[in-house]
Amino acid sequence: MAEAPPVSVNEKKFIENALRKGIRVDGRKALTMRKLQIQFGRKAGTVEVSLGKTRVFSACSADVVKPYPDRPSEGFLRLFVDFSPMASPYFEHNRPSGRSVQLSRMVQRGIRESNAVDTESLCILSGSRVWEIRCDVRVLDDDGNLGDCANIAAVCSLLHFRRPDVTVVGDRVTLHSVDQRQPVQLAMHHIPIIISFGIIAEDESLVMIDPNRKETTVSTAELSFTVNKHKEICGIHKIGGTPLNPNKILKYANVAIENATAITEKIEKLLAEEEKSQQKRSRRGESVYTNPIEAFIDNPEMEEEKGETKKKMEEEED
Repeated sequence: MAEAPPVSVNEKKFIENALRKGIRVDGRKALTMRKLQIQFGRKAGTVEVSLGKTRVFSACSADVVKPYPDRPSEGFLRLFVDFSPMASPYFEHNRPSGRSVQLSRMVQRGIRESNAVDTESLCILSGSRVWEIRCDVRVLDDDGNLGDCANIAAVCSLLHFRRPDVTVVGDRVTLHSVDQRQPVQLAMHHIPIIISFGIIAEDESLVMIDPNRKETTVSTAELSFTVNKHKEICGIHKIGGTPLNPNKILKYANVAIENATAITEKIEKLLAEEEKSQQKRSRRGESVYTNPIEAFIDNPEMEEEKGETKKKMEEEED
């Protein structure tokens, strides 16, 4: 299924036989995920996530732009996933494969189309100024299940990010540096988590959660759920033609919700610990947020061309 070194026939048979016995090549059970590690950076919005040996880095930034005429009170959320050759020799620089495009779109839709981020809260001055939040995700190591790891990294980056505070007086907008005012956290409605399953055949015993690289390579299909801790299914994405019984899909959806709830609780716990750590650094007089403020909005007129270009980019992504 994925761009990875091919797996021999003997390896494929070994993986299948092990799954039929309820175990996997790395010692896990069929419905057990790998260890999740999340490490936040000193700069707000930077995070490195590891799911087993799969590693992904994500960083957020903000800019002030002009909104679309038909949505004057909504800001923008841009997500970009980069599959660099550093992660795998089977990824080519600036030449995404069909598989890479599918995973990238799955991550983007899982966050944007589920309305996880409140885009109306990104409005500064209706019809004139809004925030554009950009989230860049880069794959560092590929050991399978890149979609889930990239999704968790993007979500953690958005939760950890802080945008500059603003003051609006009439038509004039003033951005405040981190030294003047405390940066503002993004408003999020919920935390969407993607949970993926690898399917080797129609046999129910050959379905596993969080497949590693070899398991992903031998899989004939993948089934991904975008869910949250409120037991809401925000999206279902299937790659491959292996048919599935509706009852099995419902079963795996419940498993996905259980794992997404555990991951969400872990993210919230780590964010709370990070917040306490930032408060301690602040009391010691250390810099907590280091986001550069590079947007200046003294001129009420913005370039129409920039807004049109951004709209074309979003239409191409959709």
